[in-house]
Amino acid sequence: MSQNTGLIKIRKDIDAGVNPNRRTFMKTAALTGVAALVTGVPLASYVISPSLDKGTGKWIDFGPVEDLEPGRVEMLSYEFMVKDGWLVLPQRGFVWAKTEPGGELRVFSSTCTHLACNVIWREEEEVFVCPCHSGRFDANGQNIAGPPTKPLAVLEHKVDDGNLKVFMTV
Repeated sequence: MSQNTGLIKIRKDIDAGVNPNRRTFMKTAALTGVAALVTGVPLASYVISPSLDKGTGKWIDFGPVEDLEPGRVEMLSYEFMVKDGWLVLPQRGFVWAKTEPGGELRVFSSTCTHLACNVIWREEEEVFVCPCHSGRFDANGQNIAGPPTKPLAVLEHKVDDGNLKVFMTV
């Protein structure tokens, strides 16, 4: 008779849809999911967020503006440290500064607008030349020949305490 009562109890549990192993599994799965979510989201954001940071700008000091010769185009080089994700790396490059006889100053990016090669100033021809694909820009940065369809970028700049400062995007 005790065997029959055991079978009847199992039959009642099956009819009720209750399975102690299934219930334990569901509780464990739910708790594991909550624990993974609570620890995983902050951990993932800590690891991924540096790579998602947008580039910011920085004012770079190029020294006294009086050192620039009026009527000439001069190459000004720069170097500063940039945090890129988890690394801190040096950022190096150059810009072109053109001073007009009236004192007006223009600062051009050294990057060709075609495929981002560095342009070189040829003083004897008074043009910027891209050595990669023979793009040419006049002394005002306007494209005059070759594949570039846009002029050289004119960079934001200011004179602060007699020093030329250029806003560079990093």
